[in-house]
Amino acid sequence: MIRVVGGLVVVVLASSAANAQSGPLNDAQHQGRALFNQSCRVCHTPPALNAPLFGPALSQDTQRGRDDVLAEIIAEGSPRMPGFKYQFSPDQITAIVAYLRTVPAQQSASSQPTARPVSAGERERQQREAD
Repeated sequence: MIRVVGGLVVVVLASSAANAQSGPLNDAQHQGRALFNQSCRVCHTPPALNAPLFGPALSQDTQRGRDDVLAEIIAEGSPRMPGFKYQFSPDQITAIVAYLRTVPAQQSASSQPTARPVSAGERERQQREAD
């Protein structure tokens, strides 16, 4: 959608990776999407086109589809991410995982820029975390 506001052309993208699901959402997935948008989106989706991500892009393939591992990371955190076990109930964490399973995988990991230069060792550690 394109809007003209005060002489400026503003382009609004109707769908982003975090909003592109593979079909209608059930109640848990709707709740998960709302929680994701509230607390996860800031790091796991780009704030603008061609902007870097702070954390990895999340999708149905995150943690190779292992819901238990993804739920544990959300609850306990990682070296670069806080845990959310005191903010979200186990059911809410399960809802976030259910929502993420509806988000299509990115076309290419190389299309996701990083927020800062990453050493080979750090890249390998991030890949292990993502898998």
